[in-house]
Amino acid sequence: MTEFWGIFYLVWTVLCYFMAKRLFVRTKKIYLSTIIVVPFLSIVLIFMLQHQFQTYYHYTQYLVAMLGPITVAFAIPVFRYRSMIQQHFKVLILSSSLAMLVGILSSWFLASLMNFDAIVKNSLLARSISIPFALVLTEKVSGSISLVPLFTVITGLVGMLLGDVLLLLMRFKNKIASGAARGNAAHAMGIARARQRHELEGVIASLSMIISGIIMVLLAPMVISLMKYLGRVLIWLCTE
Repeated sequence: MTEFWGIFYLVWTVLCYFMAKRLFVRTKKIYLSTIIVVPFLSIVLIFMLQHQFQTYYHYTQYLVAMLGPITVAFAIPVFRYRSMIQQHFKVLILSSSLAMLVGILSSWFLASLMNFDAIVKNSLLARSISIPFALVLTEKVSGSISLVPLFTVITGLVGMLLGDVLLLLMRFKNKIASGAARGNAAHAMGIARARQRHELEGVIASLSMIISGIIMVLLAPMVISLMKYLGRVLIWLCTE
């Protein structure tokens, strides 16, 4: 019976995606995008059938595995704009590094402030990069494989929904700056939104997401270890 429901959820997810995609193409409303409609309907269905998330995830995890090749495919438009990217590569490296640092520090500070346990806190540290990179980072920082995709999707969703408003308030008109902001803050969802606005903005968002993911995987464990050490030193000084 479990296998039946697992296959049912796999078929449901695929069909729901294509229906939601047609709806989004027809309406062009951001709140009707597939990344919002499909999870919402799937959660409602799981609650209605009173099933566990593990049943759903066990047979749909193969769809998550496809995120790796999809991320690699972002390199195609990046290659087309390689000459322009070479001009701004140092700026993109700097902005992605700062975005990574802000993401780690803000997550660690808020999680510590709210007294989250170690697993949740470590899982939140990986939320600022796309899921393929985040899953790799999770193993290095002792996070939860189940929580990281959830936190990452929420981060991307909020970044996609609020990105336009924040950039409008800040009066950002530079496509490179807007693309870097969306790629670093909202991952693949930010890239999708950036590509709707302009191809160049989408390319910069793709490159920023890839750069921030690589930097995060390589340097985040060291930064996190340093933060934990400084935290223990601070606690020791306060208790003395």
